[in-house]
Amino acid sequence: MVNGVVNAEELTKRYRGKETPAVDRISFDIAKGETIGLLGPNGAGKTTLMKMICGVTPPTTGRIRVFGADPSRDPVAVKSGIGAMHQSAPYDEMLSALDNLLIATRFKGLSWRTTRPWAMEVAEYLGLKDALSQLVFQLSGGQRQRLQLVRALLTIPELLILDEPSAGLDVAGRHQIERFVRWLREENGMTVIWTSHIIEELERNAERVLVINKGKVVRFAQPSELVREFGGAHLLVKVDDAVGAKVVKEWAGTAGLTATADDAEVRIENAQVRDVLPQLSRHCHDSGVAISGISTVTDSLEQVFLRMTGNEG
Repeated sequence: MVNGVVNAEELTKRYRGKETPAVDRISFDIAKGETIGLLGPNGAGKTTLMKMICGVTPPTTGRIRVFGADPSRDPVAVKSGIGAMHQSAPYDEMLSALDNLLIATRFKGLSWRTTRPWAMEVAEYLGLKDALSQLVFQLSGGQRQRLQLVRALLTIPELLILDEPSAGLDVAGRHQIERFVRWLREENGMTVIWTSHIIEELERNAERVLVINKGKVVRFAQPSELVREFGGAHLLVKVDDAVGAKVVKEWAGTAGLTATADDAEVRIENAQVRDVLPQLSRHCHDSGVAISGISTVTDSLEQVFLRMTGNEG
């Protein structure tokens, strides 16, 4: 996909003194208008990959293009089209939130006169407008996080990078940002790269998820594909009490199935109702145990991610 917003081929980054590369021969393409989730454990290479996309650090080997340009060789062309919301980006704490926006505007080579109407619209939508006169050190964690998004959106970028955008926000605040980003994408055809430790956030918003671990791509696919490929369907059997649950669990063991009991519920791993129910019903009837409910439970994206990266407990 040579005309994509981001194209990476065999992208590798090695740091001096480190035996293992931070990013190891990663290849992927991101199309215009896509929302991509970037998912990986701490130290997987996510931050290094973001830095290469933004032109902060060049790759050791391989090739990356953003809007068709090399970020490290043509940083002005690339950075002018990127809005980046970094979780740990610094503020001048002793200046007001508004002054910090003015500084960011000048740093980007923009005019506050032309930028102001849109910036104020974003701030008002995010409930931050009345706090812009406050010194940054007086802002709450949620307000600081919203200010990061306003700063990333001083213009409407072609590519929006969101690094943990919901950190410090309550549930209502998280959903507010999600709605706003969806609106931006629908109205402007914006491409979004979204990292988050709240995996349900990516499940709701990302069309595809790039899973990386130890610097390598594990899989790049739709969330539903990842669940289908790496997940499983499990049975949740409900009985009247813990004694009945023990009977069900012991039956599962004799049938070669893995099961865990929690009070009056038993979870039978990787089992289908049609395969299990006839024999289980007969056994429970013979043992005097009543089944009060049986349902199929599918792995969440979080469970699948833990399995893919070898961190499943």
